[in-house]
Amino acid sequence: HRDEEVNYFPSRYDQVRHAEKYPTPPAVCSGKRERCIIEKENNFKEPGERYRTFTPERQERFIQRWIDALSDPRITHEIRSIWISYWSQADKSLGQKLASRLNVRPSI
Repeated sequence: HRDEEVNYFPSRYDQVRHAEKYPTPPAVCSGKRERCIIEKENNFKEPGERYRTFTPERQERFIQRWIDALSDPRITHEIRSIWISYWSQADKSLGQKLASRLNVRPSI
């Protein structure tokens, strides 16, 4: 459990608050650094698989929590569409359920 606020920086609807300056320790890093492209990156596979392991009741609670979060009046249509797109990529039926309950046309 967290006592402090989670930082989702940058935010599209809250003003940006910058952290205080903190001294960087003079630690020396060593080793090989490599820049490479991750082939066939799939950031949505694992969340989709996890969602599909949920019981129908748990899936419904999960959906309702997202409906509640995305129904916040501060959430713009653009942000709502982005999240529906993310969840559609994880699980197509999840994205469709969110879109239909929020009266948003899915973009995928």
